[in-house]
Amino acid sequence: MVREKFIAACDAYAADPATSWPASLGVKSVRGTSGVLEMTWSFASPDGRATFELITVDEELRVRWRRVGDDEVFKNP
Repeated sequence: MVREKFIAACDAYAADPATSWPASLGVKSVRGTSGVLEMTWSFASPDGRATFELITVDEELRVRWRRVGDDEVFKNP
């Protein structure tokens, strides 16, 4: 479920960077960083956390996953 929503949101962002992320993904900028985003989701328990960047490779939008796990990912995003 998260995967499908995230892929669709990335496709929408690639088409129009002004597109908002779905609220259910909890995507927002990581404070104190430039270009690093965080995402929070829940499958009842445990909650999931990830940090990532959107980069361009050969003129295509790509996701560079930085950290995936629990709250610990925010200590060194």
